[in-house]
Amino acid sequence: MLTCSSGSASFESWGHSAIRVNYNDEKETDIVYDFGRFDFSTTNFYLKFVKGKLRYGIGLKNTHNFINDYLLENREIIEQKLNLSDKVKHEIIKRLEYLYKPENRFYHYDFIDKNCTTQLRDLILDNFEKDTQKQITNKTYRIEINEFLKERQWIRFGINLVFGPSVDNEINTKESMFLPYYLYSGLNDLSINGRKLVTSEKRFNKVETNQSNLLALLNPTLIFVILLILILFIKSPRIQIPIFIIIGLTGLLILLISIITEHQDLKNNFNLLWCNPLYLVAVFFQLKNNSSFQYYLSVTLQLMIVVMIIIWIVKIQSWEIAFFPIVLILSIYNIKIIKTGYNSKIPASRVSVLR
Repeated sequence: MLTCSSGSASFESWGHSAIRVNYNDEKETDIVYDFGRFDFSTTNFYLKFVKGKLRYGIGLKNTHNFINDYLLENREIIEQKLNLSDKVKHEIIKRLEYLYKPENRFYHYDFIDKNCTTQLRDLILDNFEKDTQKQITNKTYRIEINEFLKERQWIRFGINLVFGPSVDNEINTKESMFLPYYLYSGLNDLSINGRKLVTSEKRFNKVETNQSNLLALLNPTLIFVILLILILFIKSPRIQIPIFIIIGLTGLLILLISIITEHQDLKNNFNLLWCNPLYLVAVFFQLKNNSSFQYYLSVTLQLMIVVMIIIWIVKIQSWEIAFFPIVLILSIYNIKIIKTGYNSKIPASRVSVLR
């Protein structure tokens, strides 16, 4: 098993998995199979990715060339030699050769359930007892995903925004091995008849962990906290309109993704309660100066925010810390509109008494 560290591209944040097969034949064939091949030039690439229709394929490369490609990118490769019986080895190789045939080579990619790592995980673990793979961990898919995005906070923000509650369920041992590093560590923990599955380990090009830089400091939490502070001091309503437009458009995008996608992890997203397309409607009636409708709409939107906070507290869906300053900003504006609308509904005689 070959486990490659993170790369510079966003889709390389979680690394890569591949399997090396060294045939004992006359040619001394030494090749690598991997399930991570895709084509950026594919028509409607991003739309197909979101919908769950993007085709990934299995690739084949000479081991020397595969390793050199990653070394040129200054990425680490960890090689684990697996303690497999001859029967299991032949079954795995036979399966790989079958999947590499042109008619079987492609599959529809799913970030959680069907990726370059899960394909190899299933290929290996399906040969062993299933009970050892069903132990519940203290992890969730979201937790494992976020662990590799500490230096890529904006990607983390976006991912946590579009993922729904299904990635917050506790996962078992096998499910936890859906990312390269966790497959690597999971294989190290497995034993067969009292013998370790991994007999030896070799590292190519060990690299240091990325250090924080100025760009990393400009993370979404800091940006939104600064915006919150500015809003507390700037009373002009002009800032409210672009904020509502951005939130509304983002909510509309999340809603469209959840409708068109076949990825179950992007459906039923409770973030729509606070990142709501109705903020676009609020802007429309604000520009029309319809204070009565603004009042009722803002009450509705603020109640949705309260429900979202309850959902976060009871851990139905996890939260991202950068969401909180945005939710506070929206709450400030909603409460202002509610207060203004409420005062306008009080009869003039009662206002004089209150004063």
